[in-house]
Amino acid sequence: MTRRLLPLALTLPLLAGCDPQGLDLYSPTDARDYVRSCARARSDVMCRAMQPTLAAVSGPVSVLLPNTGDTEREEALTRFLAGRGTTLAAFWSDAALQAAFARANIFPVAQLRTGTFRTLDGTPHEVTCTDQGSGLGPECQIGPLGGVDRLHYRKPQADSLYATSLKTAGQLIFFPF
Repeated sequence: MTRRLLPLALTLPLLAGCDPQGLDLYSPTDARDYVRSCARARSDVMCRAMQPTLAAVSGPVSVLLPNTGDTEREEALTRFLAGRGTTLAAFWSDAALQAAFARANIFPVAQLRTGTFRTLDGTPHEVTCTDQGSGLGPECQIGPLGGVDRLHYRKPQADSLYATSLKTAGQLIFFPF
């Protein structure tokens, strides 16, 4: 009996010491909570850059984040910044540049649907949404980006977080700023 309980006895203290937001089992309550949670990873440059802007915006939001890992997000941002003649280090030290990125990738609406929507920076984007029929929420074409609301299952209590993907390789995985 003791041998069967030993693994459980060792696992429970380990889990008790874990922060629930650090576990993959954590389910964010809304878009802001999702961004706060992913910003806890030191390597997630996009979530960390969005936090101050999201904190300053009252009301509903729809956030766009690439459906890739932290490393791929950082590499894409590094390439984009190099094209603008700057570096990731300069991005980290420039709050205005981080805010520009955030404003280009946040819509001040709770959920996107077919129509024209403006991001916080004022740029209009054509959005076309179709039902996937899977219960995962509508799939949206947001300008050149495809996106699915990862928080759709929480409607109407939560804002939206669109995990974006590309229809064409080589394009940006976020909106330029």
